[in-house]
Amino acid sequence: MSPRTRHWALLAVAALALRAPLLLLSPGAAFDLDSYARVSAIPGPGLYSAAATVGRYPYLPLWWLLLRGIAGLRSWLGGEPGVWMRLPGVAGDLAVSLLLYSLAERRSRGGAALNAGGDHWRSERAGLVAGLGWALNPLAALISAAHGQFDSLALALLLLAAWLLEYARQPRSEWWAALCLAAAIALKTWPLAFLPFYLGSFPSLRERLRFSAWVLLPPLLLLLPWLAWDGADAVAGHLGYSGAAALGLSGALRAACFALGVGAELYRGLDGLWRALSETALALAFLAGLWQCRRLRLQEGLPWAALLLLLLAPGLSPQYLVWPAALALAVSPQLCLRLCLAGLPLLLGFYGLFMPAVLAGSAAWAPPRLGQGATLLWALANLLWWIYLAALWLRLGPRVFLARPRGAA
Repeated sequence: MSPRTRHWALLAVAALALRAPLLLLSPGAAFDLDSYARVSAIPGPGLYSAAATVGRYPYLPLWWLLLRGIAGLRSWLGGEPGVWMRLPGVAGDLAVSLLLYSLAERRSRGGAALNAGGDHWRSERAGLVAGLGWALNPLAALISAAHGQFDSLALALLLLAAWLLEYARQPRSEWWAALCLAAAIALKTWPLAFLPFYLGSFPSLRERLRFSAWVLLPPLLLLLPWLAWDGADAVAGHLGYSGAAALGLSGALRAACFALGVGAELYRGLDGLWRALSETALALAFLAGLWQCRRLRLQEGLPWAALLLLLLAPGLSPQYLVWPAALALAVSPQLCLRLCLAGLPLLLGFYGLFMPAVLAGSAAWAPPRLGQGATLLWALANLLWWIYLAALWLRLGPRVFLARPRGAA
């Protein structure tokens, strides 16, 4: 057995050892798992118009296909539905661990295919640090195995696309990278924000346009049947959804308004203003990224972009805390550690206050009724976390931009 095979086996055992107890002891997030069950019961038409999906997240067709497959396996093999629905996120965590190992190991030797002696051991150690950093990461395990979110699948596809563009030496590697990015976008809309960083790998405008077409056409083609079946409901479901104001600046605004007794009408106005400003800022940042894509480093840029998404997200749910942490591990384990040390207390606080069953299972307590002081403290915790992330984003920025575009003299 080669060292790499042994290391991959170690990562698999570590990832499953941490997540298996959570799968068995936690019932998962009831609302999300119920949403998965409702979506998996829809045969096709009605994914965005059925009464069962009103008020639910507008899941994309690729996730619906996966849920249908999981429901079929469960009906054949039996078992607890909540466990089955959380398996994709656990599988995604395992894939992220193996890909982080491969990226960090290859990056530590400058992209070279082989190293010898001590250099080889140093590269393997770098890979193990990155892989174990995710396999044993409590933030990641809580989101996938306890909560039941599947963001790790999209993250694994983003990392695989990066590996294919940076290190694969095969004629079709660019096509496979585009397919991975397309699959990530077909699962979640967030991966679209990272497209400019991948485009920087291509020297000509024609190549960048071709890669963009490869990335964007498959998700659009997959969505077409539902545009025909569900019509305006399919469009409105995607354009009208912007996330829950659970964490971050939007969470701080919501908690502060509630604690101070701000009227519902005024809060909706303030929240609408924040969402309009944040969506405008994100759109401008995306356009700037497209314009400057030849100056963007891919691996350093991914966590930087994920941090910007967390800072400007019009509504931030807990699962998105894992995005910058996962994407940072291959380039900076220290940055990942800072993100996890800052994010884990916030995540535990969120679950403890609003979703105790995710943490405690059958021993869960009733969500406490927060007074004004406690609600203001929760708003302050979110604000301080947001400020810390902004400082990390500013600090990482100089590492993202090249002095001159790739290929420039």
